[in-house]
Amino acid sequence: MVSSICSRVEYKIPGMKTQGLIRRSICGASLVALFAGMLVVFAQKAAAPGAGQQPGFEAVSIHMVDPKAEHDLRRGIGMFSESSFPTNLFTMKNAPLSYVIQSAYKVDLQDYIAAMPGWMESQEYDISAKVEGDRQLTMEQMRPLLQRLLEERFHLVCHRETRMISGFELVVAKGGPKLEPSNDASKPFAHMRPDRMEARHMDTQRMTGLLAHRAGQPVVDKTGLTGTYDFKLSYRPVSDSSSDLPDFFTALQEQLGLKLESRKVPVEFLVIDHIDKIPTEN
Repeated sequence: MVSSICSRVEYKIPGMKTQGLIRRSICGASLVALFAGMLVVFAQKAAAPGAGQQPGFEAVSIHMVDPKAEHDLRRGIGMFSESSFPTNLFTMKNAPLSYVIQSAYKVDLQDYIAAMPGWMESQEYDISAKVEGDRQLTMEQMRPLLQRLLEERFHLVCHRETRMISGFELVVAKGGPKLEPSNDASKPFAHMRPDRMEARHMDTQRMTGLLAHRAGQPVVDKTGLTGTYDFKLSYRPVSDSSSDLPDFFTALQEQLGLKLESRKVPVEFLVIDHIDKIPTEN
């Protein structure tokens, strides 16, 4: 019988301040209770969140919304909006899921998401997600939480793969670069309009993302430039053939001393293996 078995044991519970080992004579039933208590201690230590542990979302609300008509959008009804960072409350309103995925997985262009169902660009969602505790997260810190949200609520399964596709290499044009070095340590900033783009404190690696949006194809940095720069670029809008401004490619070479050369370039794609249109309930 367990109750008749007595043992002399020496034990030390991790995390407890003791002077040497605790020595006791205990019988079987007490021995079982002791080790059960030790297991509880271990479980509590394992479950206790560490100081560097990534927080999660403590509350999430997702609603499917219908895209608004053009006349409503002109009145500001149904316009896309997103929370600024850092934040404790992530929000996206009137967002297609393709854009949510693009933000969560840091995909430069929506074109780099492969095997998307057609509805991913048309169906829109309102998303509100509160971060646990009071931590204010940057976009980079928020990405793992958004990925988990997509996996849990939309059952997203995806993988990355590199493909060679038509694009451009950004090189220094004859005569050298005409970029103005940044004089401060401000955060990178960029602003784009149909006829111009303006950027501050931006390296050429980040610049390729801006240029790709306007060029319509991926851009790979081959300039060899390592600084950060301020620049303004003015060019003819695609929809305005009567403009006196030079076309985008000519403007890039004349105003910034850079050139886009057509090449096959490696691009990382995010491939959708599975995703649900209707999220699980809030």
